[in-house]
Amino acid sequence: MKKLLSFSLAFLFLLSLPQYAYALPQPEKTTVKGISSSITASHNKKLSRVITVKPATGGRTVRLQLYLSGKDKYKTIKTYHTEDAPSAKIRIVFPKKWRKKRTGKWRILVLKSDTAKPTIRNITVTTKNIVVKKVTAKAVCVYCVEDKKVVYGVKINQRRKQASTTKVMTSILLLENAKLKDTTKISKNAADTLYSHPVMKAGDVYSNKDLLYTMLLPSSNGSAVAVAEEIGGSVSGFADMMNAKAKKLGLKNTRFVNPHGLDEKSNYSTAFDLCRQMAYIYPKSKSFRKAISTSSYTFTTKKYKLKYTVKTTDELKDYSSKHKGGKTGTTTIAGCCFTSVYVDGGKTYTVAVLGSADNESRFSDTKKLYSYIDKYANTSY
Repeated sequence: MKKLLSFSLAFLFLLSLPQYAYALPQPEKTTVKGISSSITASHNKKLSRVITVKPATGGRTVRLQLYLSGKDKYKTIKTYHTEDAPSAKIRIVFPKKWRKKRTGKWRILVLKSDTAKPTIRNITVTTKNIVVKKVTAKAVCVYCVEDKKVVYGVKINQRRKQASTTKVMTSILLLENAKLKDTTKISKNAADTLYSHPVMKAGDVYSNKDLLYTMLLPSSNGSAVAVAEEIGGSVSGFADMMNAKAKKLGLKNTRFVNPHGLDEKSNYSTAFDLCRQMAYIYPKSKSFRKAISTSSYTFTTKKYKLKYTVKTTDELKDYSSKHKGGKTGTTTIAGCCFTSVYVDGGKTYTVAVLGSADNESRFSDTKKLYSYIDKYANTSY
């Protein structure tokens, strides 16, 4: 009886002690530093980060894992082991062979140890310029309208002559400052402008819709001048409006001195700025979408009753239903240029090539960029 009483008293004494006197040690929280949650890197460059794991007492096991959407699980790509220290640094390498798609969901998993909790760091890796077969263009850009970002580019901000892709901006101002059913009288200046098809006659009257289509399909320079004089009062006045609009759209490397794109010293743009112009007007204007998707257009002038049928210079009309149309441009200095719209996977992409080797090359260059969009731009693991 005395022994039982002694044991009971001893037990009650232990219960009366503070909790910390008999509680087991709690595992420490694990932290990972030295890496962000979003990384963008070129496919042809090594991608690695030095991370710090704390605590690393006893050595920690670290796994680099990639999410496979088809299997709905993470795959361990590589396993690392830290040194035994209060905190330890290790270099994590993201292998090229696992970065062949546009985006990937990765994570760093630090396993639990005897003294520390496990932890996970989620990382999105975006791969730039994955694989595009050699293009002849001096500058190219692929821009996603919905995401508002470049998904592929080469020298996207290099200032270059843009030739008749200038008429995209001319069309923007026409659509925003005039009604297509209204008419414009053709001046001698417009009628005498080089490379105007159809051949214009001074004093004739065109509907603004006729001017839009003749600018965008056969690339009539005279129609561009007629628009400029009607809306801006003069070519120079219209150029001021074009530059004001470019500034409003944030086009930092674009300057216009005429409405058609014939070579002049201070007339320039970039592949990126061209994509931005198309990204602005294409979703906004049904009339623009319809015009660039049209293969041929027949109209009759209002005064002289001249009937014309004009055809597009866009040679990708039958390439794919995803191709929604585009605008060509060619001058001696600019080379062959093209800006277009492509829809894939529920997203809209604007594409620009500047300075392609020749007419055929500008379209083959564009098709290579379209192939890039199909394979990479809207995919993930």
